[in-house]
Amino acid sequence: MYKGKSVPLYKTNLMKCYNLIILTFFFASCSSPVATEESSVGFDYFGDTLDISSAVEINQITNEMRAGKDSVYATFSAPINSICQKKGCWMELDLGNGENALVRFKDYGFFVPMDATGEIAMVEGAMTIDTLDVDWLRHQASDAGKSDSVIASINTFEISYSILATGVALQKKIMNEESLQLEN
Repeated sequence: MYKGKSVPLYKTNLMKCYNLIILTFFFASCSSPVATEESSVGFDYFGDTLDISSAVEINQITNEMRAGKDSVYATFSAPINSICQKKGCWMELDLGNGENALVRFKDYGFFVPMDATGEIAMVEGAMTIDTLDVDWLRHQASDAGKSDSVIASINTFEISYSILATGVALQKKIMNEESLQLEN
C-alpha cells in the first residue's frame, strides 16, 4: 500500500466494491444448478416404454385422419376424460376439438390407474376411425358406473376415433409428507 500515508477513502470504497463483485461471482458459480421442469419430470409406464421426445401434437394426427389416412401410428399426449372404473382397461382422451378418442390396450396386456382422470397421458399407438357397436357402448357405460337407465337408453352405434395403445406414460405423482402420513 502507501508507505506512511493513509489510504484515501474513495480507494477503500472502490476496493470494497471490487471484493463484493468478486465474492458475488464466486458464490454464484458455486450454487447448485436449477433443475428444469423437463429434466425433473418422471413418468410411470404402462405397457411398452415410449419415447416421449418423439411425441407429436394430437391435432396433427386427427388432421391426417381427416385427410383420408386409414390409420396413424404415433406418440402423442392428451388429457384423460374417463377411465374404466372396473379394471382400468380402457380410457377416453379429449382430442381438444369437442371429440373423444377411445383408447384400448394391445392384447388386453396392461391397464392404467383408475384415478388418472384429468391427467395428461402420453400414448403410443395406432389411431383409426372405428364403429363402436351398441354392446360395446353399453359395456363401456357399465364400466364407467352409469345408471341402468342410461345403459338401457343406448340403442345406436357411434363412429369414433379409436386408439390401440402399445404403451402409456403418466407423469409420476409427487408424494408430500402429508400424503405419506395418510398411507401409514
